[in-house]
Amino acid sequence: MFETTVTLVGTVISHPAVQETANGSQVTSFRMVSTARRFDKETEQWVNGDRVFATVNCRRKLAGGVSEAVYKNDPVVVTGRLRTREYEVDGRRRSSTEVEATALGLDLARSHRPAGPGGEPSHGAVGEGSAPSGMLRHPPPTVSVSG
Repeated sequence: MFETTVTLVGTVISHPAVQETANGSQVTSFRMVSTARRFDKETEQWVNGDRVFATVNCRRKLAGGVSEAVYKNDPVVVTGRLRTREYEVDGRRRSSTEVEATALGLDLARSHRPAGPGGEPSHGAVGEGSAPSGMLRHPPPTVSVSG
């Protein structure tokens, strides 16, 4: 079977949704958009180009990690298998671009989150879908020092 592997750089545009399959495994899904950017020499400004919308499906350990660490409006880098799902709505054929994620991470070049474990989101990262102000995304690490 021919599989196309892609890497998308973009923004999460829906809250990650967790579902349980019939066999009890977890699937976390969300929508993302990847927007091309180009420099317009005439206006000397960066402008948006074409956009690609995709549903990202995460399974197994990745599903759990994404459900705990990824929020709406987060900048992400997603690698996975690309496919088009076809279906009908009211007698009309539709299609949806989907990525079965094999790896996913925050795009640190565009993230407003502080680096390091246990950090609170910065002012720019707080908003719909983000952790509430003052809430830690992860518990702080436990460090033991022996002298």
